[in-house]
Amino acid sequence: MDEPTIGELLRDLQADVSRILSQMDRYVTQEQRAADQRVAELELAAVAKQVAAQQARTEAMKTWVWTAVVAPVIVGIILYAVLGKP
Repeated sequence: MDEPTIGELLRDLQADVSRILSQMDRYVTQEQRAADQRVAELELAAVAKQVAAQQARTEAMKTWVWTAVVAPVIVGIILYAVLGKP
């Protein structure tokens, strides 16, 4: 078997390096993973803040419904019962 020439070795080396580089593109570095994790945490915090705001609005709406609708109806029924029928 003949020894490979310098040109053949160089071509093989270039092919190996290009194959390694193309495979490295599939991997994620730890810095990229940490950055992605931080972004996910920030997005989760934003969603949690939106949920808390929605819950506060819901509680405010419940209070408004109670004071504006239900309480006057109950007071009206009590006054009708106390004062009697006209």
